Amino acid sequence: MKKIKSVLTTFTNTYIIFSILIMPVLILYKMEQLDKKLERSKVIVYNVDNRGGLMDSVGKVTGKQIIEGHYTITIGAYGKFLVTKEQYDSIKVGDDAPEYLKKRGS
Repeated sequence: MKKIKSVLTTFTNTYIIFSILIMPVLILYKMEQLDKKLERSKVIVYNVDNRGGLMDSVGKVTGKQIIEGHYTITIGAYGKFLVTKEQYDSIKVGDDAPEYLKKRGS
C-alpha cells in the first residue's frame, strides 16, 4: 500500500510541476496565434438577394480586385461580389451588372 501511495504521490507531483511549466508556454502560443489572426485584413463579400429591386434597372461594374486570391467585382453602391476567374476575366469596368448577380440567392 505504501508503494502505491508513493507512486501516486510522485505521479501527482510530476503532473503538477509539468502543468506549471507548460501552461505559460501554451498561453503565449495561443496569444501569438490570436495576434496573427487579428492582424489579417478582413474580406467582406456580399450575396445578392434583391430580385426585382433597383439593381434590375441600375448597376454598373465600378471596380475589379483580387483580394487574397479571391476574384471580386464592385457594383456601384451595392458592394463587392465574389466571382469565378472566368467571370472576372469576362467582366469589364463600366459594364452593366451581370444577370447571374441579379438573381436571388446567387
